[in-house]
Amino acid sequence: MATVSFELKDPKSEKPTAIRILFNRQDGRPRIKIYTGDKILPAYWSAGDIQRAITKARGMDDDVKRANELINLSNERMGKRLLDFWGECRAKGYLPTDAELRAVVEPEATQEVLAERPRPLPDFLAYKERKARTLRPNTIKAIGTLYNHLQRYEEAIGRPLEYSHFTVQFWHDFTSHLLDVGNLVDNSIAKHLAHFKPFLSDAFEQGRNPLQDYKRWRWKRRDPDVVALTREELRDLAGVNLTMLPDAARLENARALFLISCYTGLRFSDVAALKPEHQKGEWLQLTAQKTTEKLTVPLRGNLALPLLADLWAGKIRAISNQKLNKYIKDVARMAKLNAPTEQVEYRGSQRTSTTLPKHEIISSHTGRRTFVTLSLEGGLSWETIMKATGHRDFKSFRRYIQVTPERLLADFARVWAEQ
Repeated sequence: MATVSFELKDPKSEKPTAIRILFNRQDGRPRIKIYTGDKILPAYWSAGDIQRAITKARGMDDDVKRANELINLSNERMGKRLLDFWGECRAKGYLPTDAELRAVVEPEATQEVLAERPRPLPDFLAYKERKARTLRPNTIKAIGTLYNHLQRYEEAIGRPLEYSHFTVQFWHDFTSHLLDVGNLVDNSIAKHLAHFKPFLSDAFEQGRNPLQDYKRWRWKRRDPDVVALTREELRDLAGVNLTMLPDAARLENARALFLISCYTGLRFSDVAALKPEHQKGEWLQLTAQKTTEKLTVPLRGNLALPLLADLWAGKIRAISNQKLNKYIKDVARMAKLNAPTEQVEYRGSQRTSTTLPKHEIISSHTGRRTFVTLSLEGGLSWETIMKATGHRDFKSFRRYIQVTPERLLADFARVWAEQ
């Protein structure tokens, strides 16, 4: 009588390894090894007489227990299907081939059945298309990037993702993949989580996702430092002569757009969207592209006024954020903004630090932070600055504050001189 048992492909592996069915026909021929499509850590596998996933152990996480119970249930069903097929063939008087036996249970043979069940990745694409009607293009692009990471993770584990996989253990494994394979920093992973949770919540409300473990998924957001220019560096960048360069026109155009951000505190997306009707006498009044917050920026005596006049006249044209980031580095290099500047990144428990000349790390974000830093240094209150920048709370505003060495010296000298 034929028998079915199970084994791990690599019992000594430190990573999840494939589970195989051992089908013994009991007719003198070798056993057949058939992959189930599931993987498991050897630590969670009982290697006794009856090999199966462990579901009872001291301190076992509930998510692991649930996932292992699903593996055992799937294995039992596969084993029964295999034995039933063998019995039917024997009753008809012939012995099935190895290929026929494998076709009964291997994942490739069950694609039609799998397609009938709710599947996360096809649902995610449908969710992305549906949300494209209401969310900003950059948000839809970020959702698409998360989808690509999930696709690569699915390829890495060698099986289709199911909603039943989305446990806390999955989140640990997926974030490890994003850190080790995707080479992402903490801030990027936190942003992906912010897009992943709404999708899973949406799928739960539609009855497609049976789990709510995602509510316990966490990742600490650690925003990287944003570089700001000192007052002297801003003057040097504004005054450097670019006319002798062969690409002077594009560099001067990029500099003008960047300086508007430095003088007004606008995000580059808002600078690129500026129109003449946004200027109301001595004010700029517009709706922020990112937050839909109403912005009111004072222009009396503002160095941005002649640049805005050129923008309205068509002498300055909007360019992409990527081009600005490239061109403004060239301008900063010409202005000799070479101060050694430390850049810190966080990946899980790892902190990495690199020191580069300042011109290499200037970007579109530098304009907005320069405005905040120099406005504070000039004596404006943070409440006044937040009114112009559109920050809703101090927590999000705080990361733009940079105390320059000049302000630090002046403040300490003033306080201690008074003492």
